[in-house]
Amino acid sequence: MKNLFLLVSFVLALSYQVTAQAPEAVNAVTGKYVFIDHYTPYLDGDLADREVMTSALEIGYTRWLHKKFNLHVPVRFGTADTPQSDRRGKAFPWLNVDATVQIKVWDNTKWINPYLVAGIGAVMTNWKDISAQIPAGAGINLRLHPSFYINSQIEYRWDLSEDAKNIHYGIGGVFVIGNVKDKPVDTDGDGIPDLEDKCPLVPGSIELMGCPDADGDGIADADDKCPDQPGTAALNGCPDTDGDGITDAEDACPGEAGPSATKGCPDKDSDGVADRDDKCPDVAGPAHMMGCPDRDNDGIADMEDKCPDVPGDAANNGCPADRDKDGVADANDRCPDEAGPASNKGCPELKQEEKEIVQIAIQNIQFESNSSVLTKESYPLLDQLVTVLNNNKAYHCSISGHTDNSGDDAYNQMLSEKRALVCLTYLTGKGIQTDRLTHAGYGETKPAADNATPEGRRANRRVEFDLQVK
Repeated sequence: MKNLFLLVSFVLALSYQVTAQAPEAVNAVTGKYVFIDHYTPYLDGDLADREVMTSALEIGYTRWLHKKFNLHVPVRFGTADTPQSDRRGKAFPWLNVDATVQIKVWDNTKWINPYLVAGIGAVMTNWKDISAQIPAGAGINLRLHPSFYINSQIEYRWDLSEDAKNIHYGIGGVFVIGNVKDKPVDTDGDGIPDLEDKCPLVPGSIELMGCPDADGDGIADADDKCPDQPGTAALNGCPDTDGDGITDAEDACPGEAGPSATKGCPDKDSDGVADRDDKCPDVAGPAHMMGCPDRDNDGIADMEDKCPDVPGDAANNGCPADRDKDGVADANDRCPDEAGPASNKGCPELKQEEKEIVQIAIQNIQFESNSSVLTKESYPLLDQLVTVLNNNKAYHCSISGHTDNSGDDAYNQMLSEKRALVCLTYLTGKGIQTDRLTHAGYGETKPAADNATPEGRRANRRVEFDLQVK
């Protein structure tokens, strides 16, 4: 029970604090006759045929806290007959004290005013048993005079100590203390009655329901984030000089309209970089480039990049590095330290005498008849080809074997492949890397001359060497 009385005390203390902040509240006392029904909540079993209802008298205090809320503290004394009692069927003394809040539909000036009620109470039965109850219900006030209302209320009550629910039906009167019919209370003297005044302690305007507006912008100070500066309702009363939807306090450029992305500063190219910080205010660019475009993403703005469409470095003014200055970027140059044309991937072309060595090898390398064995005259020619490859490290050599049309096609194909492989093996044996060489045989399918003559057939029995930069 100690906790119960602490809770009731808290509710009463809270109501005092609320009323202390609501000087427009009106005091009233209530007197009612109450019917107590402990049996209807248990219309089942052996209690279904009982119709027992006792009665009580209520004396209460009402405080009108607000035009929508009343505090009501009733004290009721009477008799009770509960189905849980060992004296069931016999009435015994009953005392009840509540602290409730009435939530009204309209203010007290209306002639009819329904309301909802809820709160907490303490009940003593038979002068010894005390329990907590929670009442909730509805009522109505009929205004017959500014100082008098007829009241009717019904409430359902839950018992927290035992299963002893009950229903109260009450009817009586509400007597207002003091004269309320001559002039409504206006604590702050602004001509707006406290019951209609949203700010009853501070003078205000009729337009703002009695609340003050220090800067005269039509927004009550309580809702105005900038109460000393006229502003707009859209910005909660704060000013926006340039009309860009950003308050002056948060606007980095309060005199010039701009988007929120740039904190209210202008951004002509809409790249998220304010014009005042944008080195290229008319062309969109990323923030890390101070608003300037960089098409090749090499970190050098297009306006300073001599090669704006090819990634480069600052040392070359945005162009790719080119150590040999041949116009081919090192990244694409197979010979970055030797100048050469772009058509040859930046590598120097073969010298004329080197081209002649390759051509002589093609025309004069020979094999033993109907064999893949090199003649001794062929070795010096291959050695010269080794020298050419060693002097041009970027070059790759494709070796292809060919025959005339004498003999079987399949045999000629096999023989051409063997002769190409023999040349490849010789070159690798002289130190040329395998990955720089490839070989293939074409048999009699690619004649270089007419097979109808001995000279033509001899020209067709050949091995070709094709040197290219890969």
